[in-house]
Amino acid sequence: MRPMDHSVLKYCLFSLFLLTVSASGTLSNAAITTIQTLSNTASASQLSNTATSSSVTTPSCTTRRCLASMLIAKEALSQPQSPRCISIIRVPLIVYETLSVDTKNLRFESRLEVPLSWEDPDLSWDTSVYHHDMVVLPVSKIWTPELHVTNGVKTTMKHSNKDLLVHSNGTIEHMVIMNTVVGCEVNLYNYPFASDFCAIALNVWAISGCGMFLNFGAVSTTSANRGDWLTEAVELNTKGGRDDRNYLWVLLKMRSENPFLSLVLPSILIILADVGSFALPLGESKRIPFKVKLVLSFIMFLNILKDLLPGGGQCSPIIRKHFCFCLVILVLSTLQSMVLTRLAKCGTLRPCSLSKSKDLLLKDTDNEEESKSDIKASEEENTALQKVVKFLNKMAAQDQKKVRRHRFANKVDLICFCIYLTVLIIYSFIILCFSFGSRCEIDHLEFWH
Repeated sequence: MRPMDHSVLKYCLFSLFLLTVSASGTLSNAAITTIQTLSNTASASQLSNTATSSSVTTPSCTTRRCLASMLIAKEALSQPQSPRCISIIRVPLIVYETLSVDTKNLRFESRLEVPLSWEDPDLSWDTSVYHHDMVVLPVSKIWTPELHVTNGVKTTMKHSNKDLLVHSNGTIEHMVIMNTVVGCEVNLYNYPFASDFCAIALNVWAISGCGMFLNFGAVSTTSANRGDWLTEAVELNTKGGRDDRNYLWVLLKMRSENPFLSLVLPSILIILADVGSFALPLGESKRIPFKVKLVLSFIMFLNILKDLLPGGGQCSPIIRKHFCFCLVILVLSTLQSMVLTRLAKCGTLRPCSLSKSKDLLLKDTDNEEESKSDIKASEEENTALQKVVKFLNKMAAQDQKKVRRHRFANKVDLICFCIYLTVLIIYSFIILCFSFGSRCEIDHLEFWH
């Protein structure tokens, strides 16, 4: 029994003795003095023990700083140990922002502001002793959860502040900022009119039923219109209904104006200029230099803009096939003009040496026939009028032959132009159907397989 209990017991016994003596009516002065002395001693002992007990339960310093020092001294640097071996981390709101989309390396960078809330019973206190509902503690002095991105190539997580907020019931509030780069196989098949989803798998550590689980709230976006990509929507989903497979489903859409004006439109204009070059005459050596300049211009255009073209991947952009078609059709058009120019000038597609030798042979034969005829004519009639008539007839025959050659070459050129124009029209319909009517499917969650 404690000393205070003995004193109280003595005080009660003497009080009972006093009542007994009073009842009998006789009490000496010595007895009264002894009773008063014992009563005062018991009262003093009771007050002293009460003060001692009060000094043990009530600290001398109850300020907010003293409260923070008391909580720091607990060294709560490990995860809260609940009976279920699980800590529920509440995420009331995620503020999402798209930073960049690298279509060359198929990388997707984003920024997340993630407020966190969890409970640690060891960091609670009695508000009747410490009259404060909240206290600020350094982040480095207590345990904080660590989030990771499952499909992240590079992820950095930093605290938004060096301090965090602790409530009297043990609830802790904090915020972290995450910058993450994930490998996203963006569907660029119909580039520059591309739109696709990218997944950010945001999770925490958990194994064999122990660890942490995330309890998500809402998701909001900021600076949705950054660069050439628009963030149209951000949703929070789980794969297969599992609590350990949470991901943000980000819908991205590309601004098509800049890539269309810098990539697609120049190729269309070059093809239209090539179509217009069929109006140039064949035999005056104006069409071929123009077409050669168009081919060289298109090749230089591709070399300059090759760094702007997106990468490959599972769904290679159809614009690469478009550029290949444009280059092939320009070269074929140039070769066709060269062949028809040769046909219009020489009337044959044989090499120049054979054609020239045949022309010389024909010319020699004509000269021989002319010399013979001249000799005969000089013998029969030696008149200058017949020579002039024969020369004019020969020139007229050559002109008629050239006219026939040009007429035939122009007919073939018209047929080639109609075929060329038909191919371009058919190609335009095909490329539009493939660009807007066909899609390439990609599994963006294959990293969990």
